[in-house]
Amino acid sequence: MTPLLAGCKLIDQRTFNPQASRPPKPYVPPAPPAPKPKSPFLQIEGGTPEAEYGPTVDKAVKAALARKENVLFIVQLLVPLQSDPAAQAKAMTEATQADLEPVAHRINTAGAQPIQIEMHAVADGSVTHPVVRVDVR
Repeated sequence: MTPLLAGCKLIDQRTFNPQASRPPKPYVPPAPPAPKPKSPFLQIEGGTPEAEYGPTVDKAVKAALARKENVLFIVQLLVPLQSDPAAQAKAMTEATQADLEPVAHRINTAGAQPIQIEMHAVADGSVTHPVVRVDVR
């Protein structure tokens, strides 16, 4: 009788459930996607004449001040990355004088106090030319 059983597979708990007696593997869901970045209150391309963006800035500043008297205007200059630190410093200095300071001055003349204006200049690899972004808080 032994020769007949040699070719048969014995039936046990794994015959019906291949995962039986194995420790469970927990399911770890993937991380949720990052939220989309919110668009800035204002965005002005570098090199845009003040005559073009000035009325828009005036209107936006007055609307923000009417909504919240102590609003903070965060003016951020994004400058493209340069090949070396000296070139980066030069590009940031030029863009600050040509783009950032005029926008901040326009916000000030539109009614915001100097203490309500916070300015930053940042090197950013995602831009190809200087961009000024204004956010409010």
